[in-house]
Amino acid sequence: MGVYLREKKIGNNQVSFYLDIYHNKTRWYEFLEIRINKTKLNADDKEKKRLAQEIRSKREHELIVQDNGLTDKRKKLASFIDFFENFISQKKHNSRNTSALYRLKLFAGKEPLPFIKITTLWMKDFERYLLKHVTVNSALNYLLTVNSALNEAVRRKIIPSNPWHDVPKGERLKKQDIFRTAYSLEDLQKLVNTPFKYNEQIKQAFLMSCFSGLRWSDVNQLRWDEIIVKSINGEKEYFIYFEQEKTEKIEYLPMSDQAIEIIEERRRKAKKDDEHSDYVFPFIRESSPQSIRCWQKVRYALKKWAALAKLDSTKMHFHASRHSFACNILENSPDADIYTVSKLLGHKSVVTTQIYAQVRDQKKAAAVKSLPSLNLKLVHIKKAS
Repeated sequence: MGVYLREKKIGNNQVSFYLDIYHNKTRWYEFLEIRINKTKLNADDKEKKRLAQEIRSKREHELIVQDNGLTDKRKKLASFIDFFENFISQKKHNSRNTSALYRLKLFAGKEPLPFIKITTLWMKDFERYLLKHVTVNSALNYLLTVNSALNEAVRRKIIPSNPWHDVPKGERLKKQDIFRTAYSLEDLQKLVNTPFKYNEQIKQAFLMSCFSGLRWSDVNQLRWDEIIVKSINGEKEYFIYFEQEKTEKIEYLPMSDQAIEIIEERRRKAKKDDEHSDYVFPFIRESSPQSIRCWQKVRYALKKWAALAKLDSTKMHFHASRHSFACNILENSPDADIYTVSKLLGHKSVVTTQIYAQVRDQKKAAAVKSLPSLNLKLVHIKKAS
């Protein structure tokens, strides 16, 4: 095995550095894109040459570690936050990943967070921090995202094992069944009747989800070319043809009349404002992990809107629109069942949709209990003497 630093003449007294590597009976070259003036070495050239020699040493070190099945201790000193940010950037963008990164940075603060610092105790401390700021289910989701990144670090031989695996299963957070906030048609009408003081696209996107069931991650990425209009039996029918951000499944969903009205209103506004965006709601489109700010602005605007409409603003969040869609379908369509709603929501399993059946059962129970009561005391009739 050998790693040698070579020079290649490129004219004007300049040379370019490259590595000549021989390993496991194979030879290859790695060009470093580092150039210096060979005849007159100034301070900058000397620093470049030092860097080239450092890279040569690093490559040799990596091959030695690889040949001997060792763990490179230097990798443990690398920043986990940088690794995590790169890890989620390679995945399809969604608000859960960006929120996990946001909370991770807040927890770490200004102190560096190398891999070597992430232990089982650190994971438990991070969990306690999350529980002070978010719900149990959100904390669990963030921990699972961090867990996935740590598994990837193990695969890349940055760390020997995932510290989260050493947390006893009995001590790990468990997903909680929660009552999903869902707005009735009357509630939605209150919102519509309430002035919206922020960008109109936030309101339109929320109502669009209320009448289509699209997730936030799908609504903010919705493109105009995903709105398909067909003529069926002489009637115009609208469909949404898109790849779900969360499940990566291709969906072909029919649009309700209300969703169509929202889309056409948005189209007219875009044309009037001479917009040239491929996206239906460009104002709220998330384009990078830093888009957590966009999500926060949307959440803030929705809560203020709910408060003005005299609805419980603490329970208002964008995902309430998706819950509202499911519950209103079940409540108002006599032909709808759990299986149909499951398909409309794009769930992989009908089990995921069962929560909405529980919501409907609660409303049924409330309806039954609203029946007036009779006086069931026995009436004693006196016998004639």
